[in-house]
Amino acid sequence: MITRTITRRRFVALWLGLLAQARAWAQSPAQLRWVWLGACTNEGVTIKARTAPGVELRLSATREGDTGASPVERTAVADQQGVATFVLSGLRERTRYRYTVAGPGAPLDGTFRTFADGPFSFRAVFASCCSTGSISPVFDYMRYQRPDLFVHMGDLHYRNIRRNVPALFAAAYDRVLMSRTQSQLFRNTPVAYIWDDHDYGPDDADGTSPGRPAALASYRSFVPHYPMDARSEATIHQAFSVGRVRFLITDTRSARSPRTVLAAERTMLGRDQLAWLLAEFQKASDAPLVIWVNTVPWITKRNEATIEGWAPYAGERRIIADAIKRHGLTRRLLMLSGDAHMLAIDDGTNSEYATGAASGDRGFVVAHAGPMDRYPRIKGGRYSHGQIAQNGQFGVLDVVDDGRSVQVTIQGHRGAAPVSGMRLQFTCEEDESR
Repeated sequence: MITRTITRRRFVALWLGLLAQARAWAQSPAQLRWVWLGACTNEGVTIKARTAPGVELRLSATREGDTGASPVERTAVADQQGVATFVLSGLRERTRYRYTVAGPGAPLDGTFRTFADGPFSFRAVFASCCSTGSISPVFDYMRYQRPDLFVHMGDLHYRNIRRNVPALFAAAYDRVLMSRTQSQLFRNTPVAYIWDDHDYGPDDADGTSPGRPAALASYRSFVPHYPMDARSEATIHQAFSVGRVRFLITDTRSARSPRTVLAAERTMLGRDQLAWLLAEFQKASDAPLVIWVNTVPWITKRNEATIEGWAPYAGERRIIADAIKRHGLTRRLLMLSGDAHMLAIDDGTNSEYATGAASGDRGFVVAHAGPMDRYPRIKGGRYSHGQIAQNGQFGVLDVVDDGRSVQVTIQGHRGAAPVSGMRLQFTCEEDESR
């Protein structure tokens, strides 16, 4: 019965997606197709929009409720991919703005709130995994949380692209960003998006994926992202701050070694990205809270012989765990993860992998959230708060920073309702080992 229901649902979603795409193709090539925003800071944001190459688009942004203020106005010409990029700066911190992007056809609008430099309380939603072009109401439920940030932890689509063809990635972004429910979320919530396997390449993709060059180039063109390594072949890792909280986002796909490589030589992150991550841990050693967005399961203690998550890359996992412990981050680090189609929280009971760790040694907090719109599936574990595999799931992260301490609350959601048992609250404190 469950299989038939899921199959029917996926068929309807596919049919509606194809219908939406057919309508888009019937429109003028210069039609304004979609808008989304990201790279939000205390004084700016990046907004991306797609139309036809060479078309000029106009953006106007005003402070919400301040009708007498002069609007911020920009123009941008679409590149070869039809993507126009607006980089806004000089905005007021802690301020909500409304914006409109206009060009051929109907304009598209949205809102965002700038962050702050210093103590700042905020809300984020985090999740992964949804069918290509899904119009699930889960995206509305996330938007209703009025988050300041959406941390998308991969599998934006399931095109499983195996070819080095940029047009295939462009079509995938179009399918996602022209979805009615996803469009509303992405226009009204700054995104911090990192891919996993299905939106980077084929299932379980690694650095040998034939589509790697096109994936990297398309991400840089289509996604509003924070500053990254400028080299075209580099991984898409990023770091940014929301108030006093430091976010580190790692790319666990495009530099990953195949599992056929000798265990001692395998890498999940690649040499350059690993060095960057270790340096960021050191620089963040005084941050009250560090949030590491790692898309695949870190905890695999239920079965360390599994091919999933970090288990096949245990040597590199130990190097990272040693650095976290060395820099005194264990009690001030939160890992957000996707890939697995489940909600799961571990309070540190099972996450410690540092050299010499004994049974009972506590690690950092780990939270999984997904799937937004895919079939349920459990990976990794064990987790102190268990695992719940159902559809339409996401996480809500509330950070309250009064300048003296940072209180963190994680709550798993399914649709409009919080999920019982999937809640953890903690206050950051320094490691005694520092």
